[in-house]
Amino acid sequence: MSRRTPGTRRAPLTHSQLALFGLPEFAVYLAVIPVALYLPLFYSRDMGLSITDIGLLLMVARISDVITDPLIGALSDRTRTRFGRRKPWMAAGTPLMMIAAYQLFAPSGEVTNAYLFIWSILLWLGWTMINIPYYAWGAELSDDVDERTRITGWRQAFGFSGNISVLLIPVLSAQMFGYGAVASEALTIIGGMALVLLPLLVGITLWKLPERVLVEVKPQPILRNLNLMMRNGSFMVLFIGFTLMSLGTTMIGTLFMLFTTFAMDLERQAQPILLAYFALNIIGLPFWVWLSHRIGKREAWMLGTGVMAVTTPLYLLLAPGQIVPFVLITAVIGFAGGNFMALSMSMKADVVEIATRRSRDNIAGAYMAVWSLGAKATQAMAVGLSLPLLGFFGFDPRADNTQAEIDAVRYAISLLPPLLYLIAIAVIIRYPVSKPRLERLRRAYQRREARVPAA
Repeated sequence: MSRRTPGTRRAPLTHSQLALFGLPEFAVYLAVIPVALYLPLFYSRDMGLSITDIGLLLMVARISDVITDPLIGALSDRTRTRFGRRKPWMAAGTPLMMIAAYQLFAPSGEVTNAYLFIWSILLWLGWTMINIPYYAWGAELSDDVDERTRITGWRQAFGFSGNISVLLIPVLSAQMFGYGAVASEALTIIGGMALVLLPLLVGITLWKLPERVLVEVKPQPILRNLNLMMRNGSFMVLFIGFTLMSLGTTMIGTLFMLFTTFAMDLERQAQPILLAYFALNIIGLPFWVWLSHRIGKREAWMLGTGVMAVTTPLYLLLAPGQIVPFVLITAVIGFAGGNFMALSMSMKADVVEIATRRSRDNIAGAYMAVWSLGAKATQAMAVGLSLPLLGFFGFDPRADNTQAEIDAVRYAISLLPPLLYLIAIAVIIRYPVSKPRLERLRRAYQRREARVPAA
């Protein structure tokens, strides 16, 4: 078996290269954020589907990736073309995702449970074909521990910008043309944007940014890689902490429009309030990247998570129509949440490098697939648990709800996510990979590799 190194050494990535790499994240966020944010309200109140059915259908659609995620991750690791390993999969997934997003956001004809289910499955299949190779590509771009944080930070900044565009464009459209202030109108606008921007932005990245050249090895069996992942303590701690955080944040996203519309009586202000949230995500991102360089990635992540855990329950103190405190609480949560994706992805890249050096196999795609599968499972649970829970307590967006039924929404968004955040902190405190330890491991593996002759 030939000796495997993470890649040829190269100069630090330029700002233009980082920007090129971040472009697909903007388009992908544009297509997936509305699923949790708008679809529950739109398909229940406007399309007439049961909120319990919507939650279960969206959950099953995401869980269906239990097969496609590991498969595409392993196949992308083994793909060999003159265009690279990751690019062909991203190119194939783009048209599938853009058509599915448009059909979901601007439905035509009779809308049934089957319609929602089929197009949701196709949307997430396209997402898998893009994102698993894309994130594996990102983990391979650099061997430098701090530059990995820059890579994930830039990528996440584009993702946050996609979040803001999902809200800002409909708000501007509502101000200028009187169309876009409610969920159904906003979704139509976003569906049209997805049709244009997904192929455009992904295409630019695939055209302009080359994949990194790696030293190839004989691929190892998929089940062997899975077994190694399950035995990788650092990865499992990070994986569990990430999934708990993802479950909490997705619950907030799923319930936010319902909370704003029915508990706060502020539906037409929901999008501007969310704009403040995502704007603070972007503003906070450089701070958390800087702080991670000073105190460590684990410590910065725990601090941001702690702020979110103590701030979210303040939603319980709000009365209908109290927009100023609502905006302030949401802004603090947004600023603190700026640390989550960027730091966790950077920490994941560190763990993948250690695992790759240890196994002498190019397994980034397999790790990304398992990570993606966990993220999807928790997001599926967020929808599949929170919406049927509201239905269990009698809440129905299609009917007049009692105060007790509206309070179910209030308690769900205010108490469930902070509980998950606190558990995530208790888990992630055990994460062992610091910058000094990574450097020591890297030197040890380099010495080992130097003793093994290349095939």
